[in-house]
Amino acid sequence: MERLQRLEPIRTWQVEVSAAQLEDLEAPLQIGDVLIPSDRLVAINLVLDKVSEGVAVSGKVAVNWIADCARCLRQIDGQAAAEIEELFEQNPREGESYLLGDEFLDLTVMVREAILLELPVGVVRCLNVQECSEAAPSYGEKKNESSEEVSESDLRDPRWAALDELVFEEE
Repeated sequence: MERLQRLEPIRTWQVEVSAAQLEDLEAPLQIGDVLIPSDRLVAINLVLDKVSEGVAVSGKVAVNWIADCARCLRQIDGQAAAEIEELFEQNPREGESYLLGDEFLDLTVMVREAILLELPVGVVRCLNVQECSEAAPSYGEKKNESSEEVSESDLRDPRWAALDELVFEEE
């Protein structure tokens, strides 16, 4: 991406690229239910420094992601920001450094890995808990205030009702 032949030893590089340019084999940038749409811009702010081993790359990469709230199923947005401090060298060590090309640095793999590692893993919920709780369906609430007991059918999520009809034969 950047020519290594330059007069000054330190070079800053600030750019915004489409997330589609970082996708690997047409696969979206996604971890679980958290997705970075292809049309989102990835902000890259790096400093490239020539060192004895090769080129040291440090800086920050940021992008906005989307996911569905696990509680109310609304679409929510968030931001993934990664601090980068990597080395590009002629003979890279797997998991420790990246390949230094003759004239160009291919930052694609490094940026993609940094972003994917910063995406939330597991359950994603809205930041406003009260609003989210009001929008989410409520199960197990008493339908009749005078009744003290809640039946087992009131506690079940109706989306799982089809599973109640399954009958398994004993072996």
